[in-house]
Amino acid sequence: MVKRRSRVEIIMEILEYLSENCSKPTKISMALNLAYDRLDQMLQQLRSNGLVTYDGDSFCITHKGLELLREYQRFRRLARSLGIDI
Repeated sequence: MVKRRSRVEIIMEILEYLSENCSKPTKISMALNLAYDRLDQMLQQLRSNGLVTYDGDSFCITHKGLELLREYQRFRRLARSLGIDI
């Protein structure tokens, strides 16, 4: 059985992908295996929360988005060290 990704996991995958390079939505959708309409909805939410920016062509992660991503990664490392699978 395939484990489904949670909304938080998908959001963090988007931020992690964008931390490498700014990207067009189509490329993000293909790289993360996400339906375009679902991705678009999440990108708009991330944009309204100030975690990503959009220049009319590509999405880029903001400083605030990078901070959230780092804290999430830190939390996951701590959870794993305690034997908690997240």
